[in-house]
Amino acid sequence: MKRALTALSAASTALLLSNCTPGTPQTRIDRNYTLYEALPAKHRTLVGQGQIAKGMSKSAVYLALGNPGRKSEGFRDNARYERWDYTRMRPVYYNSFHTFFGHGWGRRGYSYSGIGFAPTIEYIPYRSSSVLFRRGVVDSWERLGPPYY
Repeated sequence: MKRALTALSAASTALLLSNCTPGTPQTRIDRNYTLYEALPAKHRTLVGQGQIAKGMSKSAVYLALGNPGRKSEGFRDNARYERWDYTRMRPVYYNSFHTFFGHGWGRRGYSYSGIGFAPTIEYIPYRSSSVLFRRGVVDSWERLGPPYY
């Protein structure tokens, strides 16, 4: 019974970790090989390196960069466009005072309280890059550095 629980625990942990790992161009290529094979040779080389270039299709950009965090559409310069925005998370560190209070259980019971000083980390999303499509192909793109707070 103990071995079965250990095996089940290991399998569920492996499944959870495999779903949480960020995708790479190679994993997207492996999952969508027919899309990859349909690309021109020049674009296949760039996709394998995780890069994009003007004139690439949406499927090539997906294989190179993955799913965008947000898609938007609009109309500019007498033409429709679609923009894919990619986001990253930036850690923000700060220190804070806090109070705490608790109860414990034991033979005599006990409680504790006090104040503390502890570091805290929050992750703030920011737009790291954008790709602009016109007529279904890349018209322009930009990469942004992390913001300074």
